[in-house]
Amino acid sequence: MKKISFLMTSDTHGYWLDRPNNPDANLLNTAQVLTAIRQQNQHPTITIDLGDFIQGSSFATYCSQVAKNGDCFARAMNALDYDFQIIGNHEFNFGPDYRNGILEQLNAQVLVSNIIDEETNQPFIGKPYEVIECDGVKIGIIGVTTHYIPNWELPAHYEGLRFDDAFETTKYWCQQLRPHVDVLVVAYHGGFERDLDTFEPLEALKGENQGAQMLREIPEMDVLLTGHQHRYINQKVNHTWAIQPGHAGEWVAEVVVTVDDNHQVVDSVGFLHETTMVPVASQLVPVLEPQYSHGKAWLNTVLGQAPIIQPTTDIFQARVAGHPFVELLNQVQKTVTGAEFSGVALVNEFFALFEGDITNEILLKAYPYYNLIATVRMTGREIYEVMAFDFEYFQLNDVGEMIVNPTYIDPKPKHYNYDMYSGFTTYVDMTKTNGERIVSIVDERTGQPIELDNVYTLAISQYRAVGGGDYTMFTKDKIQSISEIDIATALVKALETFDAAKWQQINQDYNHVVWHSGESNTLEDEVERCK
Repeated sequence: MKKISFLMTSDTHGYWLDRPNNPDANLLNTAQVLTAIRQQNQHPTITIDLGDFIQGSSFATYCSQVAKNGDCFARAMNALDYDFQIIGNHEFNFGPDYRNGILEQLNAQVLVSNIIDEETNQPFIGKPYEVIECDGVKIGIIGVTTHYIPNWELPAHYEGLRFDDAFETTKYWCQQLRPHVDVLVVAYHGGFERDLDTFEPLEALKGENQGAQMLREIPEMDVLLTGHQHRYINQKVNHTWAIQPGHAGEWVAEVVVTVDDNHQVVDSVGFLHETTMVPVASQLVPVLEPQYSHGKAWLNTVLGQAPIIQPTTDIFQARVAGHPFVELLNQVQKTVTGAEFSGVALVNEFFALFEGDITNEILLKAYPYYNLIATVRMTGREIYEVMAFDFEYFQLNDVGEMIVNPTYIDPKPKHYNYDMYSGFTTYVDMTKTNGERIVSIVDERTGQPIELDNVYTLAISQYRAVGGGDYTMFTKDKIQSISEIDIATALVKALETFDAAKWQQINQDYNHVVWHSGESNTLEDEVERCK
């Protein structure tokens, strides 16, 4: 009997300084666990990263937008001696030069079977798969990435590339490799669209996640390594072990496969190794320099003052009743674009930190994404469609209290798909079914309902403008312009230029929804119901 370990990280998002939910832990802890497991194993151990490793953290933003150099990520991965690297969707966020500059420095073999250079008809980088031999065992490893990337990214970020269906590509290569290997592993930057026990759908079956379909219809796989959804998964489905280790390096995934003397897989078992309560791999800090020290100093730099008055620090309350921080974001987007209306998501709880002295770190915690600002042209009728979809985020429970629609929480939190708009007031009847809740949308400049056939301009993120979050009403042909600066940079400018009158407006005029919910028919009533 021979054992082979597949050691995997995914969605680490550049959290080398701290994690979003734990300022005292970071990827230096993860690195320590990864190294320790590999040293302790008495059998061959193959290390794989599933991507999304250059974007997401404040430190990653510093590298991409200020230092304009992400070489430290490649150096860190090389120091950890990864064997294979998979491409994540967020590798495309900063354009091809930044992405490829990092990937080309990796010592690890990049595997990508379904992102194809249209000129060569070959993977745009690396190989589709690799076959290796460990202790006499032949192992095939296929790399594949969610093909949904064009639904999120600006076309310039993937120009010349074709995204083939992840499931179909995986099925093809599994059928090709299975006769020639003893162990077959699929490393997939994607997740699961169905419950793995009942196979009931967990989301719209649009192709973003196809892991369940792979488990049901590709019996050739022995191991399915997954990511993208930031979930914790560790179970055998049929005869295939499926695993996913969360995000930000919280866990290191390991699948141990046992092969008998006849080269047959006779057992597999998975582990999620916790990484928080371990020492840090301090030897990696010099590898991350100079960005590590420069990034820390930059993040602690005070940018200016935000005289925001916090009506609440509860994020559900803020989404229900509006919040000055959201109004600030919307005013920033309207200032940059000149659009009539603006919409933005309240993405996390760190909005409550945005008051008083604002450092780069506070700003990037409160708004962590790199997004340019798109100006889109839409008819009033299309805006009604947008808002009807937007307010599917909420629903009423059995006693008539408003809650978050569970589909926005499980299997993956999607709070970033609820946008809050400024410039018009939306009248919403929560007693109606999805798609029928919008009573009226009133232009706040005129006090009159928007005209269905009139064309209006909206300022939204580039992610939303290309249909991100399944907002199919937003299409590339509706984009009038894209800003040259991103939202975070525009926020810095606002701290420098917004006067006292502007801040007073932001602190006072942030409610843009009138709710009708059972017996409640005013915003104030609904806020009281949610307390």
